[in-house]
Amino acid sequence: MVRVGLIGHNYRYEVFQILNLFYEKEEIEFCQDGYEVESILEEEQVLFKIGEIIEKENIDGNDIKLIKNSLKRTALKALSRYFEKNIPWGILVGIRPTKIVHELKKRGDSLEEIKKHLIEYYLLNEDKANLTIEVAENEAKFLEKEKNEVSVYVGIPFCPTRCVYCSFASNSIYGNEKIAEEYVDFLIKEFDSILSYLKDNGISIDTLYFGGGTPSSLSLEQINRLLDKLSNYVNLQKLREFTFEAGRPDSIDKNKLILLKKYGVTRISINPQTMNEETLIKIGRRHSTKDIIDKFNLAREIGFDNINMDIIVGLPDEDLGSINKTMEELKKLSPESITIHTMAIKRASILNEIDYKHRTDNVISMYNYAANCCREMGMIPYYMYRQKNMVSPLENVGYSKRGKECIYNIQMIAENISIISLGADAITKIVYDEENRIERVANVKDVREYINRIDEMINKKIEAIDDILHK
Repeated sequence: MVRVGLIGHNYRYEVFQILNLFYEKEEIEFCQDGYEVESILEEEQVLFKIGEIIEKENIDGNDIKLIKNSLKRTALKALSRYFEKNIPWGILVGIRPTKIVHELKKRGDSLEEIKKHLIEYYLLNEDKANLTIEVAENEAKFLEKEKNEVSVYVGIPFCPTRCVYCSFASNSIYGNEKIAEEYVDFLIKEFDSILSYLKDNGISIDTLYFGGGTPSSLSLEQINRLLDKLSNYVNLQKLREFTFEAGRPDSIDKNKLILLKKYGVTRISINPQTMNEETLIKIGRRHSTKDIIDKFNLAREIGFDNINMDIIVGLPDEDLGSINKTMEELKKLSPESITIHTMAIKRASILNEIDYKHRTDNVISMYNYAANCCREMGMIPYYMYRQKNMVSPLENVGYSKRGKECIYNIQMIAENISIISLGADAITKIVYDEENRIERVANVKDVREYINRIDEMINKKIEAIDDILHK
């Protein structure tokens, strides 16, 4: 346990965020006395003390945001010296680094000025500052939107099995066929209410995204019912983008892929996470690498020309050789995009339940190897986000060939457009541009609760949508 004293302020959350980067396995306690670490706010300066190390910064004025960031910087500098540890992302623990770049560009800063700001103010390493700017530049052209335009997310909280790293509110489809059928019924009810409201009020849909869970774990008939109902309210063939996370190969078949193509799906994901057989077994996948290859080739035969594949760096017992094998197999398949995820241990995952700690030094080299392979395949980084509890101080980055970027992914991270989300555990985000704020309207996570409270959630969502119509 590390005992921490806050003197002259009570910004414990901000100080905790930085401490947590260094004390990964220790409990952090804020106390009034007997502390070994001090964060101090005085009238004109901020200090951080640990052992013999003291970091200080002068402050000018009472701007709360500036004071909080000064507290973070002094903590990071002192702890980095004390532990002799480099934190590549500096004090940026939030999940959307590129938003800072867009804000600075709006005020007229040059790219060189933005880079300097990221390095000196937020303490990013130069390579992370460069990556942030590169992603922001690549995504910028997709951030324009029309008035009265939204994107739509549909959540399917079912999977063939639950992977050990997963924390999403997903349920195994096996043994839950009855509740899955009922879920589809009530999701269609939400379609009828929300999508008809959008249509009747002249709100157009830019992109549509089916995620989960694993949407393809539903039966062919259930998927057909959902897509057929959607087509009553949306011209699916004219969407700027229509993504369906086909996901795991053990839930994909020829008839489902043909159905998706028929309804105008323009982009699918087939997600291996790894191309190593032993790891697939360890993480709870009931399919082989051959299944991944076969289903990818099947999708190509049916005509899909925009296929994404997800991989995870930091899976149990994987090393540089493992990621080398995965990337060599993906090079042969040549998907249009690859999303590199860094392992994050979520509170609700099985790995967290068994206290899984895979904090190996080679995760960074594994990540860099995968990223370099994507660039060798002619891909660019087009969207990025960070998560808490990652196995190393890295990031999740989507790489794609030019013209094959996932617009919805960019919108979801940039938060530049309202996203109307349907289904259990789906969070609608209403963007108020002029007020520079976002209103969240969350559906409940549990499938049975979703079914029982569907009318309540529909009404809340319509109220939120109605609000933006009259702004």
